Amino acid sequence: MFKVICPDASGEMDKYYRFRWEVLNKPLQLPLGSERDAYDDHSIHRMIRDRQGEPLAVGRLFLSDNKEALIRHVAVCPEQRKLGLGTLLMMALEEAAHDEGVERIVVNARGDAQAFFSSCGFEPAGNPTFDKVKIKVQQMVKELSPEHRFVRQPKLCTQLQQMFNQQIPLSEKMGVRLHQYTGNELTTKLPIAGNGNPHSTMFAGSIYSQAVLSGWGMIWLMLEEHGFAGDIVLAKGEIKHRKAIDQDALAKVKKSQMKGSLLPLIEGKKCKMTVTVQVCHNKEVAAEFKGFYVILPKLQAELDS
Repeated sequence: MFKVICPDASGEMDKYYRFRWEVLNKPLQLPLGSERDAYDDHSIHRMIRDRQGEPLAVGRLFLSDNKEALIRHVAVCPEQRKLGLGTLLMMALEEAAHDEGVERIVVNARGDAQAFFSSCGFEPAGNPTFDKVKIKVQQMVKELSPEHRFVRQPKLCTQLQQMFNQQIPLSEKMGVRLHQYTGNELTTKLPIAGNGNPHSTMFAGSIYSQAVLSGWGMIWLMLEEHGFAGDIVLAKGEIKHRKAIDQDALAKVKKSQMKGSLLPLIEGKKCKMTVTVQVCHNKEVAAEFKGFYVILPKLQAELDS
């Protein structure tokens, strides 16, 4: 099992830099220490490790200004290539860029890496040059938009975010944002700013609202993906709070934890879905919401109105 982390402990960073040197610099007969530069202390780092905590892939994101960032030192274990680790690493770095408001990412690709970066959506910019060790490199760029964040259905996710903002004004004031959609899991993010209580923790009502919207959003995405039309109504909601949240909250909805079927809509009948939403704090579940939703076929919804 692979895990993407933000290496911060001293031991993790030692492994991170050692791995970077072994994969990128040692084959060029460059000394240990050459893998580091003055920008490392001011950059965002990501590492994929195995169950034993050993690095499998690393990469760095440096914010050159408030709109542009540079990805460098992307390295994947030679024995673990062609398994999607490089793509997973780039997704993590791009997600960090999105969180920082970056609109354009730049990479300097060595000849053998151009195909990989092209598959990640980067395009050549200008003519090839040579780096400090006289290796030919091609600068490549990728323009970021809100749609680039999502692994699956980026246009639908953007449409859903717009619906939240325009049709549910409270969600925009709260700052609820779609964070990621993989096809199997939807995550939303809620900032602590503007949603705090007198105890400097997240207001319970905000957590509940985020959970309701997350469950509603997952059902809406499923309807759109299957070409169904229906109005989603929350019939009942229950939430259990396990611990206080004193920072941004991440709510997760997994299809594997949902119960019910959308098939009755084909026959013009209403259907029911039970959705579990976990609201996390420091990667631990701080609250669990169970929502009982009813989806009315469009014709019935119009008659009821």
